[in-house]
Amino acid sequence: MSAEEIASQLRKPDGEDGIRVGAAMNKSNAVLYNMMLSFLGIKAGDRLLEIGFGNGYFIPALFEKENAIQYTGLDMSETMVAEAARVNENRISEGSVKLHLGRTEEMPFSEGAFTKVFAANVLYFWDEPAVALKAIHRVLDTGGELVLAIRSRETMQPMPFSAHGFTLYSAEEARSLLEANGFRVSEVQTALEDARPSADGSMTVQFENICLRGIKI
Repeated sequence: MSAEEIASQLRKPDGEDGIRVGAAMNKSNAVLYNMMLSFLGIKAGDRLLEIGFGNGYFIPALFEKENAIQYTGLDMSETMVAEAARVNENRISEGSVKLHLGRTEEMPFSEGAFTKVFAANVLYFWDEPAVALKAIHRVLDTGGELVLAIRSRETMQPMPFSAHGFTLYSAEEARSLLEANGFRVSEVQTALEDARPSADGSMTVQFENICLRGIKI
């Protein structure tokens, strides 16, 4: 696939190529996702909303952290919703996992439905981030938390696909965005991953991972 095609599949995986990209993201996002899992601070009774859950590979890890939670997922890819439903069939059947097809800006959930909303590598794709953040603010309970995990502008820019439809952020730019849209940023963590070959082997990459916690105000 071309860099533009890869970017399109990263934004919204579709079809057989989307399934392959989703599987590749499980590997490439593992360090970032595990960092976010620890950062989330999941507690018994949390009502979680994940935006952009992909193929649902990481959903079981949330329940390993704390089993007494309710998980809701929102993704705009029909392919990923189908894959995640297959992978998490048992928890869907028992009612602890619910998956929805849709966009952040138009999410159908009720006001104050969730204690925590989180997303990994999704912020880049919000064409109208203020609209997306307003929607998240609405569905968060009083004092609820938004946790975003991204990779820094500096370490993403060398990736050819990032030039196609990605809006990249530094930690400070992401903080400012949250603070301008109804959130108090209480914590920011950054960490460098180990250097590794890119997926196509054309370069060595070393991502800076960023986790931000915004409290609804």
